Amino acid sequence: MTETFVAPSTIRPTEAALGADVLGVNLQSPSSRDISVIRDALRDHLVVRLRGYTLDDVAFTRLAEQFGELEGSPDFSRSRAVYVPESPKMTVVSNVTEDGKPVGDHGDGELNWHTDQGFVERPSGYTFLLARETPSTGGDTSFANMYRAYERLSDEVKCKIARLKLKHQESHTAQGIPRPGYRDINTSDPRELPGPQHPLVRTHPESKRKALYLGRRFGAYIPGLPLAESEALLDLLWSSAGRPEDVWTQEWKVGDLIVWDNRCTMHRRDAFAGFGRRRMHRLTTLGERPQ
Repeated sequence: MTETFVAPSTIRPTEAALGADVLGVNLQSPSSRDISVIRDALRDHLVVRLRGYTLDDVAFTRLAEQFGELEGSPDFSRSRAVYVPESPKMTVVSNVTEDGKPVGDHGDGELNWHTDQGFVERPSGYTFLLARETPSTGGDTSFANMYRAYERLSDEVKCKIARLKLKHQESHTAQGIPRPGYRDINTSDPRELPGPQHPLVRTHPESKRKALYLGRRFGAYIPGLPLAESEALLDLLWSSAGRPEDVWTQEWKVGDLIVWDNRCTMHRRDAFAGFGRRRMHRLTTLGERPQ
């Protein structure tokens, strides 16, 4: 009987505070071993890059389904477009237009630091982003280690925020632009904006480590505090997040698949206006309520 050779998988960490390349796994038809390797890399390195693989949208969806229940983007307008018929819960992040209409969302501007869908009761667990088209320059995505953001806080601040919650407003984007369905809101007072409350410090259900959980800066409010005190404390906490020593940046190539854990990271995107088309296919898994 001929023995089948299985190439060993390799986890190759970046030299930054987070991120690792995973090589030697089968993404077209992943085994339980392949999924375990990727999960281990995510637990230890928070962000995983899978480079040099080829995936169509069906295989991409099958892969993401191995990590949890898939969720679509919130349908604020009750008419969210389905851009990929083979995968109805897949969203498209692009600056591409066809017949004068955008194919996807988020254009070509800068996207500020944020966590995916922190503004719902059960925020995203993992996000999968697959590059289909990339511009000549720009559009890089940076990731921040939120374990480190929490760990560097003073004991006094850690004690102060241990039981506090943060309201993650749901009506506006990270850039402060009203979402469809919320155009009638004419206030920017974070106390009056709608959204769920989550702990400022969340414990990761697998690693058991504590991470600072900030979501988005615009419209955020710490219930129970005077507005000025809430703003001052949030400014202090944000000053601990996204520091260069805690960040790794992905420079995209067509075919790159990046997977990240929203429970312990934030991410942002560089602007790339005028540098060409950028089209990403995205899938997210439904996470648990932050604890």
